[in-house]
Amino acid sequence: MVNLWYYIMRAYLKIGLFFLHKKITVIGKENIPKKGAVLFIGNHQNALIDAILIPITTKREIHFLTRASAFNGKLITRFLSSLNMIPVYRIRDGIGTIEKNIAVFEQCFEILKDEKAIEIFAEGNHHLKRQILPLKKGFARIILGTLQKYPDLEIQIVPIGLNYDSHLNFPSSVSIHYGKPIVANNYINIENPDVRFSKIINKVTSALKELTLHIEDSKNYDEIIHKLNILNVDYTKPIEANKLVESINSISVETTIKKKEINWLAPIHLIAKLNSIIPLLIWRYIKSSINDIVFTNTYRFALITTLFPLFYLIQTGIAYYIFNLKYALIYLVSSIVLGIITTKTMEVNQ
Repeated sequence: MVNLWYYIMRAYLKIGLFFLHKKITVIGKENIPKKGAVLFIGNHQNALIDAILIPITTKREIHFLTRASAFNGKLITRFLSSLNMIPVYRIRDGIGTIEKNIAVFEQCFEILKDEKAIEIFAEGNHHLKRQILPLKKGFARIILGTLQKYPDLEIQIVPIGLNYDSHLNFPSSVSIHYGKPIVANNYINIENPDVRFSKIINKVTSALKELTLHIEDSKNYDEIIHKLNILNVDYTKPIEANKLVESINSISVETTIKKKEINWLAPIHLIAKLNSIIPLLIWRYIKSSINDIVFTNTYRFALITTLFPLFYLIQTGIAYYIFNLKYALIYLVSSIVLGIITTKTMEVNQ
C-alpha cells in the first residue's frame, strides 16, 4: 500500500532542500535497485540533511533508522513514525533501553523480507571529518538476522557518498554518489557467522572511501585540508579530490591572496535579505545557541521549510489587506524569485 503522506512530505522536503542548496548533483542513479531488499548505507557529515537527501533522490520508499532521542513525546513519535522513521537506542540513551533494539531489529527483518529499503548511517554518529570513520556492526547484524530468518532472501547494499563543499555554510552544494550494489549474502555466513563481520564491513568501507573524500592520514589531517583549500579543490567531486590527496605531499602549495570577484547580483541579495529581515534575525539568534554545530544546516533547513514561508504568507496577507489580491500575488511571487536567485547565485559565506 502506498504511503501517500510519505510522498507528500518527500515532495515538500525536496522543495526545502532546493532552497537550502546552491546545487544538488546525483551520480549513479542507475545503481539503485528498482526492487528487492536494500540497505542504503552512507557517510554521515551533515546530521538530518544526510538522511533527507537520500530519499528525495531515489524513487524507493525508505525506512530510516533514527536515534531514539529524537522520539520525544507522543505527537513527535507519531509524526516521525508516519515518515517511516524507526528509533534506535544507544548506550547514551540508558543501558536499560538497549534491549528495545531487539524489537527494532525484528522490525527491520520484516521490512527487508517484504523487499523494502532501509537507510542507515553505519559510522554510528555524524561528524565534520572528511573521512570514513570505522563502521559499526549494526547493519551487518540486521543482515545476518534477516538471512537467518529468511535464508532465500537476497539483500543488496547500496553504498552512498555524500559530498558537501561546505558542511555549515549557506548556500552549499552537495553531490550524492550512489555506488554499485553489493550482494550482502556473499559476505555473510549464516551457519558459522563471523561476529566481527570483517568481510562485509571492509567491503562497505572500501566502497564508501571511493564515493567520498577520505583522508586516511589523521595526524596531518588539518594540514591536508589546508592545502586542499588553497588548491581550491571541489569537494563535491570525490574521485578527483582523492587523487589529489594521494599526491598532496609532492605538490608545492603557495598561499596567495585570491582576488575577490564582483558579484553583480549583490543588490538582489540585499533586497532578499531586507525582505526576510525578521526570519533572518530569528535565525541569527537560534544559530548562536546551537550546541552541536553539525546540526547547523538542519536548523537552517527547519526554518527554510517553516518560518520563512510562513513569514512570506503573512506579508502576502498584509499586502492583500492594504492593497488588493493583484499586489499580494506580485509580492509573493517576487519573494519566491528573490529566494531562488539568492540561493543559486550567492557565494558560500554565511
